[in-house]
Amino acid sequence: MTSYKVLARKWRPRTFEDLIGQEFPALTLKNSIESGRTAHALLFSGPRGTGKTSTARIVAKAINCERKDGGQYLCADDPCASCEEISEGKSIDVQEIDAASHTGVDDVREIIESAKYMPASAKKKVYIIDETHMLSKSAFNALLKIMEEPPEHAVFILATTEAHKVPATIMSRCQRYDFRKIPVEKIKDSLEKITKAEKIRIDSETLHLIAREADGSMRDSLSLLDQLSASFDAEIKHDDVIRLLGIPDKESLKSVLRAVFEKDAAKCVDLARESASRGTSPRRMAHDVISMFKNLLYLKICGDDFRSELSDDDKKELAELVKDETAETVELLFDIMLEAGEKIRTSSYPEIVLELALVKMSTVGKVEKIDDMIKRLEKLSGAATGAERENPEKRAREKREKKTSRPEKKKDSTDAPSAPVARSGNLGKEEIVELVNEKNRFLARKLGQAHSLEVNGENVRIKFLKNGMNYQSEFRKPGHELKDILKEVLALENVVLDVETVTVDEAPGDGKAPPRTKRKPSEDSVVDYAIREFEASVIERKNTAKE
Repeated sequence: MTSYKVLARKWRPRTFEDLIGQEFPALTLKNSIESGRTAHALLFSGPRGTGKTSTARIVAKAINCERKDGGQYLCADDPCASCEEISEGKSIDVQEIDAASHTGVDDVREIIESAKYMPASAKKKVYIIDETHMLSKSAFNALLKIMEEPPEHAVFILATTEAHKVPATIMSRCQRYDFRKIPVEKIKDSLEKITKAEKIRIDSETLHLIAREADGSMRDSLSLLDQLSASFDAEIKHDDVIRLLGIPDKESLKSVLRAVFEKDAAKCVDLARESASRGTSPRRMAHDVISMFKNLLYLKICGDDFRSELSDDDKKELAELVKDETAETVELLFDIMLEAGEKIRTSSYPEIVLELALVKMSTVGKVEKIDDMIKRLEKLSGAATGAERENPEKRAREKREKKTSRPEKKKDSTDAPSAPVARSGNLGKEEIVELVNEKNRFLARKLGQAHSLEVNGENVRIKFLKNGMNYQSEFRKPGHELKDILKEVLALENVVLDVETVTVDEAPGDGKAPPRTKRKPSEDSVVDYAIREFEASVIERKNTAKE
Protein backbone atom coordinates (compact mmCIF):
# COMPACT_ATOMS: atom_id res chain seq x y z
CA MET A 1 0.00 0.00 0.00
CA THR A 2 1.53 3.29 -1.14
CA SER A 3 1.20 6.35 1.06
CA TYR A 4 -0.88 9.25 -0.27
CA LYS A 5 1.09 12.27 -1.47
CA VAL A 6 -0.69 15.61 -1.21
CA LEU A 7 -1.22 17.62 -4.40
CA ALA A 8 1.13 20.40 -3.29
CA ARG A 9 4.02 17.89 -3.16
CA LYS A 10 2.95 15.80 -6.12
CA TRP A 11 2.67 18.78 -8.45
CA ARG A 12 5.67 20.69 -7.14
CA PRO A 13 7.59 22.38 -10.00
CA ARG A 14 10.52 20.26 -11.21
CA THR A 15 11.87 22.48 -14.00
CA PHE A 16 12.05 26.19 -14.77
CA GLU A 17 9.21 25.69 -17.25
CA ASP A 18 6.96 24.39 -14.47
CA LEU A 19 7.22 27.60 -12.46
CA ILE A 20 3.94 29.56 -12.57
CA GLY A 21 3.82 33.33 -12.58
CA GLN A 22 7.57 33.77 -12.00
CA GLU A 23 8.78 34.19 -15.57
CA PHE A 24 11.51 36.75 -14.84
CA PRO A 25 13.37 34.82 -12.09
CA ALA A 26 13.01 31.57 -14.07
CA LEU A 27 14.40 33.03 -17.30
CA THR A 28 17.24 34.93 -15.61
CA LEU A 29 18.38 31.97 -13.52
CA LYS A 30 18.22 29.58 -16.46
CA ASN A 31 20.29 31.88 -18.67
CA SER A 32 22.87 32.52 -15.94
CA ILE A 33 23.33 28.76 -15.37
CA GLU A 34 23.60 27.99 -19.08
CA SER A 35 26.20 30.75 -19.53
CA GLY A 36 28.19 29.54 -16.52
CA ARG A 37 27.79 32.79 -14.61
CA THR A 38 25.87 31.61 -11.58
CA ALA A 39 26.32 33.77 -8.48
CA HIS A 40 27.75 32.06 -5.38
CA ALA A 41 24.92 33.52 -3.20
CA LEU A 42 21.27 34.00 -4.20
CA LEU A 43 18.40 35.58 -2.25
CA PHE A 44 14.78 34.65 -3.10
CA SER A 45 12.19 36.89 -1.44
CA GLY A 46 8.42 36.99 -1.80
CA PRO A 47 5.06 35.88 -0.32
CA ARG A 48 4.45 32.31 0.81
CA GLY A 49 3.61 29.64 -1.73
CA THR A 50 5.05 31.48 -4.73
CA GLY A 51 7.83 28.95 -5.49
CA LYS A 52 10.93 30.21 -3.68
CA THR A 53 12.07 26.88 -2.19
CA SER A 54 11.00 24.98 -5.30
CA THR A 55 13.10 27.33 -7.43
CA ALA A 56 16.06 26.82 -5.08
CA ARG A 57 15.80 23.04 -5.63
CA ILE A 58 15.56 23.52 -9.39
CA VAL A 59 18.70 25.68 -9.33
CA ALA A 60 20.49 22.98 -7.31
CA LYS A 61 19.47 20.35 -9.87
CA ALA A 62 20.44 22.54 -12.83
CA ILE A 63 23.91 23.19 -11.40
CA ASN A 64 24.56 19.50 -10.79
CA CYS A 65 22.61 17.94 -13.69
CA GLU A 66 24.59 15.28 -15.54
CA ARG A 67 22.79 15.84 -18.84
CA LYS A 68 23.13 19.17 -20.58
CA ASP A 69 22.36 18.31 -24.17
CA GLY A 70 21.93 21.48 -26.19
CA GLY A 71 21.86 23.57 -23.04
CA GLN A 72 18.59 21.93 -21.92
CA TYR A 73 19.12 21.47 -18.21
CA LEU A 74 17.04 19.24 -15.97
CA CYS A 75 16.08 15.77 -17.07
CA ALA A 76 12.47 15.73 -15.91
CA ASP A 77 11.08 12.77 -17.89
CA ASP A 78 14.08 10.49 -17.42
CA PRO A 79 16.02 12.00 -14.49
CA CYS A 80 19.71 11.44 -14.01
CA ALA A 81 20.98 10.13 -10.68
CA SER A 82 21.88 13.60 -9.41
CA CYS A 83 18.48 15.18 -10.25
CA GLU A 84 16.59 12.22 -8.82
CA GLU A 85 18.50 12.38 -5.52
CA ILE A 86 17.91 16.11 -5.17
CA SER A 87 14.19 15.79 -6.03
CA GLU A 88 13.74 13.12 -3.38
CA GLY A 89 15.80 15.01 -0.82
CA LYS A 90 18.44 12.27 -0.57
CA SER A 91 21.48 14.15 -1.85
CA ILE A 92 24.05 14.78 0.86
CA ASP A 93 25.54 17.61 -1.21
CA VAL A 94 22.29 19.64 -1.24
CA GLN A 95 21.29 20.61 2.29
CA GLU A 96 18.07 22.40 3.23
CA ILE A 97 18.21 24.22 6.57
CA ASP A 98 15.10 25.61 8.27
CA ALA A 99 16.29 28.86 9.83
CA ALA A 100 13.14 29.03 11.96
CA SER A 101 14.38 26.07 14.03
CA HIS A 102 18.13 26.54 13.49
CA THR A 103 18.57 30.15 14.51
CA GLY A 104 21.76 30.07 16.55
CA VAL A 105 25.39 30.74 15.70
CA ASP A 106 26.31 27.09 16.34
CA ASP A 107 24.01 25.98 13.53
CA VAL A 108 25.72 28.37 11.14
CA ARG A 109 29.14 27.18 12.25
CA GLU A 110 28.16 23.64 11.25
CA ILE A 111 27.32 24.95 7.77
CA ILE A 112 30.68 26.74 7.59
CA GLU A 113 32.61 23.62 8.60
CA SER A 114 30.67 21.47 6.12
CA ALA A 115 31.26 23.93 3.27
CA LYS A 116 35.05 23.52 3.57
CA TYR A 117 34.94 19.95 2.24
CA MET A 118 34.46 18.95 -1.40
CA PRO A 119 31.07 17.50 -2.49
CA ALA A 120 30.70 13.71 -2.23
CA SER A 121 29.18 13.03 -5.66
CA ALA A 122 27.72 16.26 -7.03
CA LYS A 123 29.65 19.02 -8.77
CA LYS A 124 28.79 21.65 -6.18
CA LYS A 125 27.48 21.81 -2.66
CA VAL A 126 24.26 23.79 -2.37
CA TYR A 127 22.99 25.18 0.95
CA ILE A 128 19.31 26.23 0.89
CA ILE A 129 18.48 28.30 4.01
CA ASP A 130 14.69 28.68 4.27
CA GLU A 131 13.08 31.53 6.28
CA THR A 132 16.50 33.22 6.49
CA HIS A 133 15.14 36.26 8.34
CA MET A 134 14.67 34.06 11.45
CA LEU A 135 18.44 33.74 12.02
CA SER A 136 19.84 35.53 15.06
CA LYS A 137 22.13 38.53 14.75
CA SER A 138 25.17 36.50 15.79
CA ALA A 139 24.26 33.79 13.24
CA PHE A 140 24.10 36.39 10.46
CA ASN A 141 27.48 37.76 11.53
CA ALA A 142 29.00 34.27 11.42
CA LEU A 143 27.59 33.75 7.92
CA LEU A 144 29.07 36.95 6.52
CA LYS A 145 32.63 35.88 5.81
CA ILE A 146 31.91 32.59 4.07
CA MET A 147 29.16 34.19 1.95
CA GLU A 148 31.58 36.87 0.83
CA GLU A 149 34.39 34.46 -0.06
CA PRO A 150 32.90 30.96 -0.31
CA PRO A 151 34.77 27.92 -1.62
CA GLU A 152 34.52 27.38 -5.37
CA HIS A 153 32.36 24.30 -4.84
CA ALA A 154 29.74 26.00 -2.58
CA VAL A 155 26.56 27.90 -3.48
CA PHE A 156 24.25 29.53 -0.92
CA ILE A 157 20.55 30.10 -1.64
CA LEU A 158 18.57 32.11 0.94
CA ALA A 159 14.77 32.13 0.87
CA THR A 160 12.64 34.52 2.93
CA THR A 161 9.14 35.98 3.12
CA GLU A 162 10.42 39.08 4.95
CA ALA A 163 13.42 40.44 3.09
CA HIS A 164 13.40 43.69 5.10
CA LYS A 165 14.53 41.69 8.16
CA VAL A 166 17.64 40.40 6.41
CA PRO A 167 20.66 42.59 7.29
CA ALA A 168 21.98 44.81 4.54
CA THR A 169 25.41 43.26 4.95
CA ILE A 170 23.99 39.86 3.95
CA MET A 171 21.87 41.25 1.10
CA SER A 172 24.84 43.05 -0.39
CA ARG A 173 26.58 39.69 -0.84
CA CYS A 174 23.63 38.10 -2.66
CA GLN A 175 22.04 38.30 -6.07
CA ARG A 176 18.40 39.10 -5.27
CA TYR A 177 15.28 37.75 -7.02
CA ASP A 178 11.80 38.96 -6.04
CA PHE A 179 8.89 36.55 -6.39
CA ARG A 180 5.43 38.04 -6.93
CA LYS A 181 1.97 36.84 -6.03
CA ILE A 182 0.65 34.61 -8.79
CA PRO A 183 -2.30 36.10 -10.76
CA VAL A 184 -5.70 34.48 -10.23
CA GLU A 185 -6.09 33.46 -13.87
CA LYS A 186 -2.72 31.67 -13.95
CA ILE A 187 -3.56 29.74 -10.77
CA LYS A 188 -6.94 28.82 -12.26
CA ASP A 189 -5.36 27.59 -15.53
CA SER A 190 -2.89 25.48 -13.59
CA LEU A 191 -5.68 24.02 -11.41
CA GLU A 192 -7.64 23.06 -14.52
CA LYS A 193 -4.69 21.00 -15.80
CA ILE A 194 -4.20 19.35 -12.41
CA THR A 195 -7.89 18.50 -11.85
CA LYS A 196 -8.07 17.05 -15.34
CA ALA A 197 -5.02 14.87 -14.69
CA GLU A 198 -6.30 13.84 -11.24
CA LYS A 199 -9.82 13.26 -12.63
CA ILE A 200 -11.42 15.61 -10.12
CA ARG A 201 -14.90 16.79 -11.20
CA ILE A 202 -15.18 20.52 -10.64
CA ASP A 203 -16.50 23.43 -12.73
CA SER A 204 -14.54 26.45 -13.95
CA GLU A 205 -16.35 28.95 -11.68
CA THR A 206 -15.43 26.96 -8.57
CA LEU A 207 -11.80 26.77 -9.68
CA HIS A 208 -11.82 30.53 -10.08
CA LEU A 209 -13.16 30.83 -6.54
CA ILE A 210 -10.40 28.56 -5.18
CA ALA A 211 -7.75 30.55 -7.09
CA ARG A 212 -9.10 33.80 -5.65
CA GLU A 213 -9.10 32.38 -2.12
CA ALA A 214 -5.44 31.34 -2.48
CA ASP A 215 -4.42 35.03 -2.57
CA GLY A 216 -1.57 34.55 -5.04
CA SER A 217 -0.21 31.32 -3.49
CA MET A 218 -0.11 28.23 -5.70
CA ARG A 219 0.60 26.00 -2.71
CA ASP A 220 -2.45 27.34 -0.84
CA SER A 221 -4.69 26.70 -3.84
CA LEU A 222 -3.49 23.09 -4.10
CA SER A 223 -3.94 22.54 -0.35
CA LEU A 224 -7.48 23.89 -0.60
CA LEU A 225 -8.23 21.71 -3.62
CA ASP A 226 -6.87 18.71 -1.72
CA GLN A 227 -9.18 19.43 1.20
CA LEU A 228 -12.23 19.84 -1.04
CA SER A 229 -11.54 16.68 -3.03
CA ALA A 230 -11.31 14.74 0.24
CA SER A 231 -14.58 16.27 1.51
CA PHE A 232 -16.57 15.78 -1.72
CA ASP A 233 -15.27 12.66 -3.37
CA ALA A 234 -17.77 12.39 -6.24
CA GLU A 235 -17.94 16.01 -7.40
CA ILE A 236 -16.94 19.39 -5.99
CA LYS A 237 -19.95 21.73 -6.34
CA HIS A 238 -19.85 25.49 -6.14
CA ASP A 239 -22.45 25.81 -3.36
CA ASP A 240 -20.69 23.20 -1.26
CA VAL A 241 -17.41 25.09 -1.52
CA ILE A 242 -19.05 28.35 -0.46
CA ARG A 243 -20.72 26.68 2.51
CA LEU A 244 -17.54 24.86 3.58
CA LEU A 245 -15.27 27.89 3.31
CA GLY A 246 -17.82 30.34 4.76
CA ILE A 247 -17.39 32.91 2.00
CA PRO A 248 -20.09 35.04 0.31
CA ASP A 249 -20.88 34.01 -3.24
CA LYS A 250 -20.78 36.45 -6.12
CA GLU A 251 -24.57 36.74 -6.44
CA SER A 252 -24.95 37.59 -2.74
CA LEU A 253 -22.41 40.40 -3.10
CA LYS A 254 -24.19 41.75 -6.17
CA SER A 255 -27.48 41.67 -4.24
CA VAL A 256 -25.89 43.80 -1.52
CA LEU A 257 -24.67 46.30 -4.13
CA ARG A 258 -28.10 46.52 -5.72
CA ALA A 259 -29.75 47.06 -2.33
CA VAL A 260 -27.31 49.90 -1.56
CA PHE A 261 -27.91 51.70 -4.86
CA GLU A 262 -31.68 51.12 -4.66
CA LYS A 263 -31.64 52.81 -1.21
CA ASP A 264 -33.24 49.75 0.39
CA ALA A 265 -31.86 49.82 3.94
CA ALA A 266 -34.09 46.98 5.19
CA LYS A 267 -32.89 44.68 2.43
CA CYS A 268 -29.27 45.52 3.25
CA VAL A 269 -29.79 44.37 6.84
CA ASP A 270 -31.59 41.20 5.71
CA LEU A 271 -28.77 40.29 3.32
CA ALA A 272 -26.12 40.85 6.01
CA ARG A 273 -27.99 38.61 8.45
CA GLU A 274 -28.64 35.99 5.80
CA SER A 275 -24.92 35.89 5.03
CA ALA A 276 -24.13 35.48 8.74
CA SER A 277 -26.61 32.59 9.01
CA ARG A 278 -24.67 30.77 6.27
CA GLY A 279 -21.50 30.99 8.36
CA THR A 280 -19.87 34.00 6.68
CA SER A 281 -18.02 36.17 9.19
CA PRO A 282 -18.70 39.93 9.18
CA ARG A 283 -15.02 40.57 8.57
CA ARG A 284 -15.04 38.36 5.48
CA MET A 285 -18.29 39.93 4.23
CA ALA A 286 -16.85 43.43 4.69
CA HIS A 287 -13.64 42.39 2.90
CA ASP A 288 -15.54 41.17 -0.16
CA VAL A 289 -17.90 44.18 -0.26
CA ILE A 290 -14.86 46.48 -0.11
CA SER A 291 -13.30 44.53 -2.97
CA MET A 292 -16.48 44.90 -5.05
CA PHE A 293 -16.66 48.66 -4.45
CA LYS A 294 -12.98 48.93 -5.39
CA ASN A 295 -13.85 47.34 -8.73
CA LEU A 296 -16.87 49.64 -9.12
CA LEU A 297 -14.69 52.70 -8.53
CA TYR A 298 -12.14 51.52 -11.08
CA LEU A 299 -14.96 50.92 -13.57
CA LYS A 300 -16.21 54.50 -13.15
CA ILE A 301 -12.75 56.05 -13.42
CA CYS A 302 -10.86 53.74 -15.80
CA GLY A 303 -13.64 52.07 -17.78
CA ASP A 304 -13.70 48.31 -18.33
CA ASP A 305 -10.06 48.09 -19.48
CA PHE A 306 -8.53 47.89 -16.00
CA ARG A 307 -6.94 44.62 -14.90
CA SER A 308 -8.85 42.63 -12.28
CA GLU A 309 -10.05 39.16 -11.39
CA LEU A 310 -13.49 40.02 -12.80
CA SER A 311 -14.71 38.35 -15.96
CA ASP A 312 -15.97 40.43 -18.89
CA ASP A 313 -19.58 39.52 -18.03
CA ASP A 314 -19.07 40.64 -14.43
CA LYS A 315 -17.61 43.95 -15.61
CA LYS A 316 -20.61 44.58 -17.88
CA GLU A 317 -23.05 43.77 -15.08
CA LEU A 318 -21.31 46.02 -12.57
CA ALA A 319 -20.96 48.83 -15.12
CA GLU A 320 -24.71 48.66 -15.73
CA LEU A 321 -25.31 48.85 -11.98
CA VAL A 322 -23.46 52.17 -11.56
CA LYS A 323 -24.08 53.77 -14.94
CA ASP A 324 -26.26 56.50 -13.36
CA GLU A 325 -23.96 57.07 -10.38
CA THR A 326 -21.09 59.53 -10.20
CA ALA A 327 -17.54 58.47 -9.39
CA GLU A 328 -17.75 60.71 -6.31
CA THR A 329 -20.77 58.77 -5.03
CA VAL A 330 -19.02 55.42 -5.47
CA GLU A 331 -15.88 56.79 -3.80
CA LEU A 332 -17.88 57.97 -0.78
CA LEU A 333 -19.55 54.56 -0.43
CA PHE A 334 -16.14 52.89 -0.74
CA ASP A 335 -14.76 55.11 2.05
CA ILE A 336 -17.71 54.29 4.34
CA MET A 337 -17.19 50.55 3.84
CA LEU A 338 -13.43 50.87 4.24
CA GLU A 339 -13.87 52.64 7.58
CA ALA A 340 -16.37 49.98 8.69
CA GLY A 341 -13.91 47.24 7.74
CA GLU A 342 -11.31 48.77 10.07
CA LYS A 343 -13.83 48.99 12.92
CA ILE A 344 -14.97 45.39 12.44
CA ARG A 345 -11.43 44.14 13.11
CA THR A 346 -11.46 45.51 16.67
CA SER A 347 -15.16 45.67 17.55
CA SER A 348 -16.88 43.32 20.00
CA TYR A 349 -20.02 43.65 17.87
CA PRO A 350 -18.82 43.21 14.26
CA GLU A 351 -22.29 42.18 12.99
CA ILE A 352 -23.80 45.50 14.13
CA VAL A 353 -20.93 47.52 12.61
CA LEU A 354 -21.47 45.79 9.25
CA GLU A 355 -25.25 46.27 9.27
CA LEU A 356 -25.02 49.96 10.23
CA ALA A 357 -22.40 50.57 7.54
CA LEU A 358 -24.69 49.08 4.86
CA VAL A 359 -27.65 51.12 6.18
CA LYS A 360 -25.55 54.30 6.10
CA MET A 361 -24.46 53.55 2.53
CA SER A 362 -28.07 53.03 1.45
CA THR A 363 -28.99 56.53 2.68
CA VAL A 364 -26.24 58.38 0.79
CA GLY A 365 -27.57 60.62 -1.96
CA LYS A 366 -25.95 61.49 -5.23
CA VAL A 367 -22.58 63.22 -4.76
CA GLU A 368 -21.25 65.72 -7.28
CA LYS A 369 -18.11 67.81 -7.56
CA ILE A 370 -18.61 71.37 -6.31
CA ASP A 371 -17.19 72.67 -9.61
CA ASP A 372 -19.84 70.78 -11.57
CA MET A 373 -22.59 72.14 -9.34
CA ILE A 374 -21.35 75.71 -9.79
CA LYS A 375 -21.26 75.26 -13.58
CA ARG A 376 -24.82 73.93 -13.56
CA LEU A 377 -25.94 76.84 -11.41
CA GLU A 378 -24.30 79.33 -13.74
CA LYS A 379 -25.86 77.65 -16.75
CA LEU A 380 -29.31 77.62 -15.19
CA SER A 381 -28.93 81.19 -13.95
CA GLY A 382 -27.93 82.36 -17.41
CA ALA A 383 -30.82 80.56 -19.07
CA ALA A 384 -33.45 81.94 -16.71
CA THR A 385 -35.24 85.08 -17.95
CA GLY A 386 -36.57 87.93 -15.87
CA ALA A 387 -40.08 86.55 -16.16
CA GLU A 388 -38.97 83.13 -14.95
CA ARG A 389 -36.96 84.27 -12.00
CA GLU A 390 -36.80 87.57 -10.13
CA ASN A 391 -33.43 89.23 -9.90
CA PRO A 392 -32.87 89.77 -6.15
CA GLU A 393 -30.19 92.42 -6.74
CA LYS A 394 -32.45 94.38 -9.05
CA ARG A 395 -35.27 94.17 -6.52
CA ALA A 396 -33.01 95.48 -3.74
CA ARG A 397 -31.72 98.31 -5.93
CA GLU A 398 -35.25 99.42 -6.78
CA LYS A 399 -36.14 99.35 -3.10
CA ARG A 400 -33.17 101.54 -2.20
CA GLU A 401 -33.84 104.01 -4.97
CA LYS A 402 -37.46 104.31 -3.88
CA LYS A 403 -36.39 104.90 -0.28
CA THR A 404 -33.74 107.49 -1.07
CA SER A 405 -35.49 109.42 -3.82
CA ARG A 406 -37.09 112.81 -3.05
CA PRO A 407 -40.28 114.19 -4.61
CA GLU A 408 -39.43 116.64 -7.37
CA LYS A 409 -40.76 120.14 -7.20
CA LYS A 410 -42.65 121.50 -10.13
CA LYS A 411 -40.30 123.61 -12.12
CA ASP A 412 -41.06 127.31 -12.28
CA SER A 413 -39.69 129.49 -14.98
CA THR A 414 -38.21 131.75 -12.32
CA ASP A 415 -36.41 128.93 -10.51
CA ALA A 416 -32.69 128.76 -10.87
CA PRO A 417 -31.12 125.51 -12.09
CA SER A 418 -30.95 123.13 -9.13
CA ALA A 419 -27.74 121.45 -7.97
CA PRO A 420 -27.46 117.66 -7.74
CA VAL A 421 -29.38 116.40 -4.73
CA ALA A 422 -27.24 114.43 -2.24
CA ARG A 423 -28.66 111.04 -1.26
CA SER A 424 -26.92 110.90 2.10
CA GLY A 425 -29.38 112.82 4.25
CA ASN A 426 -31.58 109.99 5.56
CA LEU A 427 -29.35 106.99 4.97
CA GLY A 428 -28.11 104.70 7.73
CA LYS A 429 -25.18 102.35 7.83
CA GLU A 430 -27.04 99.43 6.19
CA GLU A 431 -28.28 101.52 3.24
CA ILE A 432 -24.82 102.97 2.61
CA VAL A 433 -23.25 99.52 2.74
CA GLU A 434 -25.83 98.26 0.21
CA LEU A 435 -25.09 101.18 -2.10
CA VAL A 436 -21.34 100.48 -1.91
CA ASN A 437 -22.06 96.78 -2.52
CA GLU A 438 -23.33 97.65 -6.02
CA LYS A 439 -19.88 98.97 -6.90
CA ASN A 440 -17.56 96.74 -4.86
CA ARG A 441 -18.96 93.89 -2.78
CA PHE A 442 -15.62 93.12 -1.07
CA LEU A 443 -15.25 96.77 0.02
CA ALA A 444 -18.86 96.76 1.22
CA ARG A 445 -18.19 93.71 3.33
CA LYS A 446 -15.26 95.46 5.00
CA LEU A 447 -17.37 98.57 5.55
CA GLY A 448 -20.06 96.43 7.11
CA GLN A 449 -17.63 95.51 9.92
CA ALA A 450 -17.76 99.10 11.22
CA HIS A 451 -19.44 99.75 14.57
CA SER A 452 -21.10 102.89 13.25
CA LEU A 453 -21.19 104.98 10.08
CA GLU A 454 -22.44 108.62 10.07
CA VAL A 455 -22.82 111.05 7.17
CA ASN A 456 -22.98 114.80 7.84
CA GLY A 457 -22.78 116.78 4.65
CA GLU A 458 -19.48 115.93 3.04
CA ASN A 459 -18.13 114.38 6.25
CA VAL A 460 -18.32 110.60 6.53
CA ARG A 461 -17.42 109.32 10.00
CA ILE A 462 -16.62 105.61 10.41
CA LYS A 463 -15.98 104.00 13.80
CA PHE A 464 -14.46 100.54 14.41
CA LEU A 465 -14.33 98.76 17.77
CA LYS A 466 -10.82 98.33 19.11
CA ASN A 467 -11.04 94.57 19.59
CA GLY A 468 -13.19 93.92 16.57
CA MET A 469 -12.57 93.51 12.83
CA ASN A 470 -11.39 96.93 11.60
CA TYR A 471 -9.88 98.42 8.49
CA GLN A 472 -9.12 101.96 9.67
CA SER A 473 -5.49 101.82 8.47
CA GLU A 474 -6.64 100.79 5.00
CA PHE A 475 -9.41 103.41 4.70
CA ARG A 476 -7.07 106.20 5.89
CA LYS A 477 -4.74 105.73 2.92
CA PRO A 478 -4.80 108.78 0.62
CA GLY A 479 -6.69 108.26 -2.63
CA HIS A 480 -8.48 105.14 -1.33
CA GLU A 481 -11.16 103.76 -3.62
CA LEU A 482 -13.84 104.19 -0.92
CA LYS A 483 -13.88 107.99 -1.35
CA ASP A 484 -14.68 107.83 -5.05
CA ILE A 485 -17.39 105.21 -4.53
CA LEU A 486 -19.02 107.25 -1.73
CA LYS A 487 -18.98 110.37 -3.95
CA GLU A 488 -20.80 108.47 -6.66
CA VAL A 489 -23.38 106.60 -4.57
CA LEU A 490 -24.12 109.59 -2.25
CA ALA A 491 -24.08 112.14 -5.09
CA LEU A 492 -21.52 114.36 -3.33
CA GLU A 493 -18.89 116.56 -4.96
CA ASN A 494 -16.38 115.85 -2.19
CA VAL A 495 -16.07 113.37 0.68
CA VAL A 496 -14.01 113.84 3.87
CA LEU A 497 -13.36 110.50 5.58
CA ASP A 498 -12.95 110.40 9.36
CA VAL A 499 -11.93 106.86 10.41
CA GLU A 500 -11.28 106.09 14.07
CA THR A 501 -11.07 103.21 16.53
CA VAL A 502 -13.10 103.31 19.74
CA THR A 503 -13.40 101.09 22.79
CA VAL A 504 -16.68 99.56 23.88
CA ASP A 505 -17.07 102.24 26.58
CA GLU A 506 -16.64 105.03 24.02
CA ALA A 507 -19.13 103.50 21.63
CA PRO A 508 -22.58 105.12 21.58
CA GLY A 509 -25.62 103.46 23.09
CA ASP A 510 -25.43 101.10 26.06
CA GLY A 511 -21.70 100.59 25.75
CA LYS A 512 -22.00 97.17 24.18
CA ALA A 513 -21.15 96.17 20.68
CA PRO A 514 -24.21 95.41 18.56
CA PRO A 515 -24.83 91.70 18.27
CA ARG A 516 -23.83 90.15 14.96
CA THR A 517 -26.70 88.39 13.34
CA LYS A 518 -25.91 85.46 11.08
CA ARG A 519 -28.00 85.15 8.00
CA LYS A 520 -29.74 81.90 7.42
CA PRO A 521 -28.42 80.06 4.35
CA SER A 522 -31.83 80.32 2.69
CA GLU A 523 -31.66 84.17 2.87
CA ASP A 524 -28.82 84.07 0.35
CA SER A 525 -30.39 84.19 -3.12
CA VAL A 526 -27.84 81.89 -4.77
CA VAL A 527 -27.95 79.34 -1.94
CA ASP A 528 -31.74 79.48 -1.88
CA TYR A 529 -31.81 78.79 -5.63
CA ALA A 530 -29.41 75.85 -5.24
CA ILE A 531 -31.56 74.36 -2.46
CA ARG A 532 -34.68 74.56 -4.61
CA GLU A 533 -33.02 73.37 -7.82
CA PHE A 534 -31.17 70.37 -6.39
CA GLU A 535 -33.57 69.56 -3.54
CA ALA A 536 -30.57 69.94 -1.25
CA SER A 537 -30.08 70.80 2.40
CA VAL A 538 -27.35 72.94 3.97
CA ILE A 539 -25.00 70.90 6.15
CA GLU A 540 -22.47 73.61 6.94
CA ARG A 541 -21.92 77.22 5.89
CA LYS A 542 -18.42 78.58 5.36
CA ASN A 543 -17.22 82.01 4.30
CA THR A 544 -14.48 81.43 1.75
CA ALA A 545 -14.04 85.08 0.71
CA LYS A 546 -10.63 86.53 1.58
CA GLU A 547 -10.88 89.39 4.00
